[in-house]
Amino acid sequence: MSHLPHQSQHHSSMHIITLGSCLDTQAEHLLESAVYQAQEAQGRHILLNLQDLTKIDSRGLGKLFLTYHHLNRQKIRLSIVNPRPMVREMLEFVNFPKLVRIYDSIDEIDGVAPELLETSGVHSPALH
Repeated sequence: MSHLPHQSQHHSSMHIITLGSCLDTQAEHLLESAVYQAQEAQGRHILLNLQDLTKIDSRGLGKLFLTYHHLNRQKIRLSIVNPRPMVREMLEFVNFPKLVRIYDSIDEIDGVAPELLETSGVHSPALH
């Protein structure tokens, strides 16, 4: 069963997508739709917040790679923030951090207003 609800927020050239708990075969189209909406909003940087993501399968990993390559061709930057340790380990195992910057926390991201991150569903202990 797939659970990938998301919230998204656009701010200047950055679009933040907060994913739900599961990125698997059934959830691929939801990620695709969220990324498409971000592109339509003319975002030049898409930030995937993975704080709630607890399950990612091989199809989900594949979708992340395809998303990166699609956005890269269009000169749109992709970054990840707040991955849980297990998700980060999986991303590192497939060398995803060599392609996409992964931030441990919101505080590491330059040029993002804390109030934007809070309204987009992204939560960090430093913001509360």
